[in-house]
Amino acid sequence: MFFGVGWEGFIHPKKTEYTKPWVQKMIVVADDDRILTQLLTRLLEDEGFEVRVAHDGKCAYELIQDPKCKGMLLDIRMPCVNGAELLMLMTAEQSRIPVIVMAGFPDFDEQEMKQFPNVKKFFHKPLFPEDVLNAVRKYALK
Repeated sequence: MFFGVGWEGFIHPKKTEYTKPWVQKMIVVADDDRILTQLLTRLLEDEGFEVRVAHDGKCAYELIQDPKCKGMLLDIRMPCVNGAELLMLMTAEQSRIPVIVMAGFPDFDEQEMKQFPNVKKFFHKPLFPEDVLNAVRKYALK
C-alpha cells in the first residue's frame, strides 16, 4: 500500500491499540502536491498528531517557528523557497527540528541531503504510510 501523486485508493494502515505519547505534537507537512498533503494530514491526524500544511518553503519556514513544531515532512521541489533552500536556512539558524525529506524525482541525491544535520530520513515517492508513520514516530518525538 502506498500513496503519491494522484493515488486515490487510500486505505488507512492498521491502527495501533497502545497509548500514543505524541498526541498533540505538531508536524509540518510541506509539499506543493495538495492531494499528497491531504493524505498525509489524514494519516498523521488519525494517529493523534496536529498537522500544519505548507505548499511552499516560505510558508513552511513560518510554520516551523512555532515552538510546538516537533518535525517536518519536506518535499524538495516547491515554489518560492524550495526544500534545499529551507534546509540551508534551518542549518544557518541552528534549528533542531528533525526533517524527513520526500522526493518525487529520479535524480534526487541522498548524499547531498546528508550535509544538513536536520535531515533524518529520505523517502522517494510514492510513499508507504507505515514507513512515514514509523519515521515520524522515531524522529519527531525525541
